[in-house]
Formats: sequence, structure tokens, C-alpha cells
Amino acid sequence: MEMDNLTLNDLIGTSELRGVLESFAAATGMAIGYVDKTESYPTDAKWCKRQGLCENCLKHSSEGASRCRKFMEKCVEEAKRTALPHVDTCYVGVTEFAAPVIVRGEYVGALIGGQVFASGKPDSRKMTSTAHSLNIDANKYIELAEAIETMPDQRVEAAANLVMKMVTDLGEWGYMRVASARRGELAREGGEDGDGIPETELRKKINTTVSLIDEAKHGCERIKNAVVTSTKHVDKTDAIVKSIENASTQLTLIGFNASIEAKRAGAAGAGFNVIAQEVRTLSDRNTKNVGAIEETLNGIKKDMGDINNQIRTLIGDVENIADSMNELSYAANEVENPGEQTEE
Repeated sequence: MEMDNLTLNDLIGTSELRGVLESFAAATGMAIGYVDKTESYPTDAKWCKRQGLCENCLKHSSEGASRCRKFMEKCVEEAKRTALPHVDTCYVGVTEFAAPVIVRGEYVGALIGGQVFASGKPDSRKMTSTAHSLNIDANKYIELAEAIETMPDQRVEAAANLVMKMVTDLGEWGYMRVASARRGELAREGGEDGDGIPETELRKKINTTVSLIDEAKHGCERIKNAVVTSTKHVDKTDAIVKSIENASTQLTLIGFNASIEAKRAGAAGAGFNVIAQEVRTLSDRNTKNVGAIEETLNGIKKDMGDINNQIRTLIGDVENIADSMNELSYAANEVENPGEQTEE
């Protein structure tokens, strides 16, 4: 399927995309918005969160708004050129990022965010000077600037990479949905008028999909086997833990017996009694450690069991999909070769 005409909103619904970006903003405290491939700066509707300084102050200055737009357009172009997040600091000292969304090797849009102070907040004198140059209220400018969070460049860049990965993954799933829908439309049109996919080509695509599903199923099987093997290893560790636990019990008994013998020996056995007490203390500590280890191992085994069950369910789902695709392939073959019967 051609990617030329697809944009970010074609692949990811507006509400779905906004939900992800708003969650990102709530988790990081950063501003966030997005643009489609045909845009270089978001409209108000495409900002999911914007810091007060930019939203309620700079954008109301024609000069400030113009500078902000030019700065962000430059960031988007650089991100698009490098296919990597671009982090930069604007003329008022605010750090922002542009992160490209690349699906199937094609640029479909970008995420814009940040609006934090990475190098520390400017002093009040500098902020006052900036406000005057933009013809905006200096007190309001300083108040809104003080409310902006300070965080290092590395954190901004890491956040940009994270949100880019999240949205790119959503875009890949969106591409699969769009591609599936279009193939369905073309399949319904058929190949009679030359506008649809020829049936032989359709069957090839279906067979390819079945093969990919089979590969995914085998991959799940390999993961399941690895989990089973790991569980067996944990079971072996259980035996070691039990041995240590038994040894601790024996040490406790030895400590008790030694204390009794030391008391019988009177003053001559005082030193021996101290050693016996240390042995019992060591035993108690080992018993506690063994309990903690056993609890951890049981937790790991439970988690592995849950993973194993989830993989079994996934394998079943994949097998059902493969069966459906095989039925579709058979149906396509029947359309292509009506009346043809398979030899026994």
C-alpha cells in the first residue's frame, strides 16, 4: 500500500492520539502537540498541553508568536531530515523538542513538546528585558516563567524518544488497519475491471500473511519453551533453598545443645556459650534470608506461569487467525478457478 497520501491522523485517530499525548504530558510535566506531514506547526486544536508562558503570554505578542513559529518549524525540519528527535533552546531560553513519526520508512508527522528550562531559569532582569522587547507585561512574563519546571537536556531528549516510540508503534498498528481495510475494498471490487487487485495477487498476499502468522506462532512457542525451562531451573533452586533451610534448622539445634552444655560446665563454659549464641543468631538470620529467597522464587514462578498462560492464549488467537486466512485463501482460489476440484 502506498504511504504517499497517509498522514499521522490517517493512521491514528484524533482521540486515540490525544489520549496518549495527554498521558505523556501528565507524566512528564512537559508540553506536547503534533503536526501531520503537511504541517510544520500545530494549530491550537493540535496542542494537547502547552506551558502558560507560551500559551498565555508569548503567543499574544505578534513578534513572540512569529519567533516561536519559526523556531519550531526549524526544529520540525531538522527532525524530519535526521529522522531523530531534535532538542533545542528557543530565544527566551525555553527548551523544546520535535520528534518525527516514521512509519514504513515514510515521514507521516511530528510530535512537538518540551517547553521547560534545561539550563536554569533566566534571571529576572533578563526576563524583564525580553518582555519589554516583545511588548508584553513583564510581571506576568516572570510569573509564568517561574511556574515552568527545570529539567536537564538528557531528560527532555529521553522523553522525546519515548513519546516518539509510543506514537510510531501506534502508527504501525494504524497502518496495518488501514492496509487491511483497503485490501478488503479492493478484494470486493475484484479484478474484472482492472481497478482491483487480481485474484492471483490477492492469494499471494493472503499466503504471505499466513506465513507471517505462522512465524509469529513459532516465536511464541519458543518463548513459551524458554519460560518452561526457566521454571524448571527455579524448581531446582527450590531444592537448594530447602537444603539451606534444613541446615539452618540443624544449626539452631546445635546452638541450643551447645548452650545447655555450656551452662552445665559453669564458668568454664562461658566462652563456649557465647559461641553457641552466635551460631543460633546466624541460624536465625539464614532462616529469614531463606524465607525471603523462597518468597521471591515463588513470585517468579507465579509470574512465569501467568506469562505462559498469556502466551498459550496468544498462540490460540494466532492459530484462529491463520485458519481464517487459510479459508480466505481457499475462497480466493475458488473465485479465480470456479468449479475446479481438488484431486483426492
